[in-house]
Amino acid sequence: MAPKANNELFSLKKSGEGKVAFVTGGGGRIGRSLSRALVRNGYTVRALSHDKKFIHTMPAGVIPYVGDLNNKKILNEACKGADVVFHLAAVVSEYKEPIKTLMEVNVNGTENVLEACRKNSVGHFVFTSTLDVYGKARDDVLTEDSELRPTDKYGYSKAMAESKIVEYGDRIDYTILRMATIYGNEFEESYFKLFKAIKTGKAYIIGDGRNNLALVHIEDVLAALLLVGSNRKSSRNVYNLSDGIRYTQEGLLNMAADMLKADRPKRHINQLVVSLVAKNRGLDSDELRFLTSNRVVDISKIKSELGFRPSVDIKDATIDMVRAFMSNSRIRI
Repeated sequence: MAPKANNELFSLKKSGEGKVAFVTGGGGRIGRSLSRALVRNGYTVRALSHDKKFIHTMPAGVIPYVGDLNNKKILNEACKGADVVFHLAAVVSEYKEPIKTLMEVNVNGTENVLEACRKNSVGHFVFTSTLDVYGKARDDVLTEDSELRPTDKYGYSKAMAESKIVEYGDRIDYTILRMATIYGNEFEESYFKLFKAIKTGKAYIIGDGRNNLALVHIEDVLAALLLVGSNRKSSRNVYNLSDGIRYTQEGLLNMAADMLKADRPKRHINQLVVSLVAKNRGLDSDELRFLTSNRVVDISKIKSELGFRPSVDIKDATIDMVRAFMSNSRIRI
């Protein structure tokens, strides 16, 4: 059974008719999906990719721009006449990139996009941030007013980017979405690693397994992006974005094991030594950051102010991912 699609994604019938949207990170997983949804909703879509090899992956009807976030000429051209800019481009994988690169792309690059928006009087700037701005482990329930305490390079760079956006608040209408870890179509790779470890009996529970994990399905992400991009009520606002459900690490591992018809993981491993085992399992530092996080997220603001309703059931979505995993001939168990 396919996951139930969010009604908002399909109820915005031609909401972008006659409007122009510019998407940075257009060659990425979210960027491709968002561009496709925008075209379907009547927008003229421009999408930026840092490498021309990604142009062929962009959906039909999208106008491609090639350049990085330091190319101010390209940014100005793409922002000219745009009604809304969705700024998705970022360096996420901190284990592969030095802090200098994260800051150049995630902070300086964001400021360059903001300046292009200002010069071209773009109506709305939508920024995809992350729950990592709050830090990896929190004991409090996270609302949009919670103190930002980033504990890693990626979260710190995103918090810095947010501060740049707020500085432009008197000149540009903006919306910031602090997103949970995404799963679903095109995001299967990390989850397949876990599935393989579970299926082969090599999965460990990190710590006691009771840490709270926050997730959101890609279809709900797209629905939220379309919603804030077309709703002026979201201007100069920050919203948390997850499916609003509190999961535990152990609970998610057990659910996956049951669907894989495998034994539930029983072995526990201390967080201090988990990186050594993770390397043998092919997990990188970004995936570990999620598995060892502890965050409970309040999404009542986006629900009450904008009417957002997450609608993808994680069990249905996980069944789909498990089926894809089991049918993938490249995965050897």
